[in-house]
Amino acid sequence: MSNDHIRPSSIEGIKQLAKRLKKSDGIAHAVALNKAAHAAGYENYMHALRAIGGGNPAPQSLLSLYISVLWRDRTTKATGCEILRMPLGKPLDALVKPAQYGASRGLGTIRREGPDHITDMHTASSQELAREAACKAARAIQFIAATGLVPSNAKRSFPGGDFQNRMPGSDHDAAWYDPAAKTFIRTNEPYVSNSVTPQQQAWASRYGWAVALSPWKGMYRPDNGTWLFLLADMSKGYSLETIISRLAKAQAPIVVSNWDGESRPITPAFISPGQAAEIEAKSREAKPIGKRGGAHNSVEYEMFLTGPRRRPKTRMPIDGHESVGRLLKSVLIGTEERAGVQRRVDATRCELDNWVQCEYKRDELSDQVFFDLYYHELPENDPLSVTPASWDRHITSLDEVKATLIRHYPECPPLRDLLKKTDLAIASLRSWKAAPARTTQVRRQHINRGAPTL
Repeated sequence: MSNDHIRPSSIEGIKQLAKRLKKSDGIAHAVALNKAAHAAGYENYMHALRAIGGGNPAPQSLLSLYISVLWRDRTTKATGCEILRMPLGKPLDALVKPAQYGASRGLGTIRREGPDHITDMHTASSQELAREAACKAARAIQFIAATGLVPSNAKRSFPGGDFQNRMPGSDHDAAWYDPAAKTFIRTNEPYVSNSVTPQQQAWASRYGWAVALSPWKGMYRPDNGTWLFLLADMSKGYSLETIISRLAKAQAPIVVSNWDGESRPITPAFISPGQAAEIEAKSREAKPIGKRGGAHNSVEYEMFLTGPRRRPKTRMPIDGHESVGRLLKSVLIGTEERAGVQRRVDATRCELDNWVQCEYKRDELSDQVFFDLYYHELPENDPLSVTPASWDRHITSLDEVKATLIRHYPECPPLRDLLKKTDLAIASLRSWKAAPARTTQVRRQHINRGAPTL
């Protein structure tokens, strides 16, 4: 596969590209490093080191947010991952919560991967479209950071709380909530004009609202003719001046024509510094357990053909089961020849599959969701659905599984048994000398949802 589309923007990215070039072109490592550095826009590897990798970097007052988007070109069969790094004045989670992403057009398909990393859940059909998606998400974050507003779907954002009172000429409009003022405002991003029309002025007068053109070009298509307007209910004493002043000081909207992100292969999966630290912290986050025991924290259950067993007395949230199931399924990819991993991971997901059936009734957990928790293959656009470049990814995934189980289940013998299986699987991966070989996922399996006896 061609490496021409890869444009690294860091020393680590240059090194990874050099390894690929060394293997694909059959050239010396030093030559590959220079070639990779040239692809990044530098004369040679030493030039790149002096420019971005040498010495001690000056401390930065701003935080960084990484936005990653996978892409797959069905025509050329090329694949890649586009990564955009943008500065932030405060942590991402302090600006907007993951539960609020869906209310934003730019963040609707975005998933939080870490405190400094978000990714698009959809795989773009080309490198250009992947960059467009990253820039679109970045502009939404820019607007949120500049204004202090958060996305909303509330109907109360319309005059009188009625969609029928929507402003005439609205296009690509959206609702936002001001946590400080505890009120809603709206944005409108039309192609047509950069001024308020007479019909819109009449609408504003009728409802006691204000409509103002933003000095910042906007989120939708600022590089292709759209304009950003702000709408607010003035009858409640709200003023748009503060938001307009903040937007006037904001950096220009991030657009694909000024792309300065990094292009890298899909594998190994990109993990940001904050994401790696969060995973490590979760794996170390064990609850104080005092003396061993905890039998009172477990209850007996019985499944068809299994006989009496025990499970934790409490239940793990469904999204916790989804996260653990996704990670366990990913570890089964590429480890078919390692019985010490396959057997223990499969036993772990089988046991958790039993637990979740006991924890939730059918009216709480539909069959459609249940069947996908611990079985069925991962979606093709999931970054974990491909064979890892090294076993480190699987080890990290199992560490995160342990951290999630410890966080949601009380100390008890059934939990200890699962954690022991996970530790043994990790030990087997660490001692495995074979390199990962490209393989396919475990295909869909037939699963019967039993009727547990509690």
